[in-house]
Amino acid sequence: MKTNQISIASIIDCVPIGAFRIRLFAISFLIVLTDGFDTQAIGFAAKAMSASLNIPIASFGQVFSAGLFGAMVGAFVLGPLADRYGRRWTLIGSILTFAVFSLLTPRAANLNGLLLFRFLAGLGLGGAIPNLLALSSEYAPHRMRGLLTGVLYAAFPLGGAVGAATSAHLIPLYGWPLLFYVGGTVPLFLAALVIALPESLPFLLRRDADQRTVRTIIERISRNAVPRDATYVDLEERIPGFPIRHLFSHGRTTATLLLWISFFMCFVLLIVLVLWTPALLRGAGVGEHAAALIVGLINLGSVVGTALGGRLVDRLVPARVLPALFICGALSVSPLGYVTGSPILLAFCATLSGFFIGGGSSGLLSLAVSTYPSAVRATGVGWAMALGRLGQVAGPLLVGAVLAGGFSINRIFLFSAVPALCAAAAIVLLKQSCTDRCFGSVKAQTPGTRNASNL
Repeated sequence: MKTNQISIASIIDCVPIGAFRIRLFAISFLIVLTDGFDTQAIGFAAKAMSASLNIPIASFGQVFSAGLFGAMVGAFVLGPLADRYGRRWTLIGSILTFAVFSLLTPRAANLNGLLLFRFLAGLGLGGAIPNLLALSSEYAPHRMRGLLTGVLYAAFPLGGAVGAATSAHLIPLYGWPLLFYVGGTVPLFLAALVIALPESLPFLLRRDADQRTVRTIIERISRNAVPRDATYVDLEERIPGFPIRHLFSHGRTTATLLLWISFFMCFVLLIVLVLWTPALLRGAGVGEHAAALIVGLINLGSVVGTALGGRLVDRLVPARVLPALFICGALSVSPLGYVTGSPILLAFCATLSGFFIGGGSSGLLSLAVSTYPSAVRATGVGWAMALGRLGQVAGPLLVGAVLAGGFSINRIFLFSAVPALCAAAAIVLLKQSCTDRCFGSVKAQTPGTRNASNL
């Protein structure tokens, strides 16, 4: 290899994070925040929407699942498209899709219209997060990828917390449509900001982009002049063909399937906590204001746990950290139905539930982001999240079914610990069955490739 070649990975890792990358991460954070706000807004508005549209409240299990099913389809489809055709424009299309159909949600005249709009909004939501996580991680130093993933995904429960804090005040004063107008307008502004963001450097090099385009981005990252005679290269393996099949090649099959099980189980519990907890607590005799506060505490705990979960994966052994988080989450969520008579205990368990399950979710995302190679990263993260979204589709329907079947509310919370324990078991099996060949990794820098410590 020629001596004037420079690895882009060395630049990303060695150059201090400056305003250029901070702006990219901040925009990504706001996109996830909006995703969390919009996903959970339907839960806060359900009661008012039921009365306004004459839709039975029991039918909102279908409405919840329609948006989540759309998100699942979006993650399945748009992740591979981003790996094949680029992160940035796929992300813009995803944002515009969920913005438009969030704005149209108040125009739904009946249940069918509401189901359609929520499905299409979910389609965009499902494609946005895997793409921005892939794009952001490819501009983050390797040592900070877990931390960055955790902080970015922490914006999702933070968006829910913002929704919980504002909906109780906005809906009585201005009506439930305002939540969706806000949730649709902000993404339009963010889509315009994404246009100015750079494309993924590994993607550009895989597509044999003009070196001047790559050099321009490098200059913005380094904030200094870069060698004009340098050729920038990506040392990660190039994977030919459509990326989906590579999730099951090179020894990745078992690891991919176990990751999917973990995502499915984790997201089942997450969505039940944020969407069904208000209704379940109201059924147990908790007041409306107190139930909304409890959901806010779940989201608050999840914000902190999600932000820390990725960092724990960076610093400690994922096979030990993740099962511990999920087991603690199971122990926290199972008593919720039994402590409704004690506001302090209820608030304590709710906060811990959000903290541990949120930490587990961001730890899983960090694991997927850091282990799949760049060429299939959006696909790997997208399909793992799609299985998580499938869990989110199944969760509300399952709770609605057992509630209709006469299960007591305390037993529903007790059995909610089962998905967390299954996620913990899947990670333990992942450690036992996976070898270094399970996932792609960055190739070692070859002798002729320069680093970027002097940039």
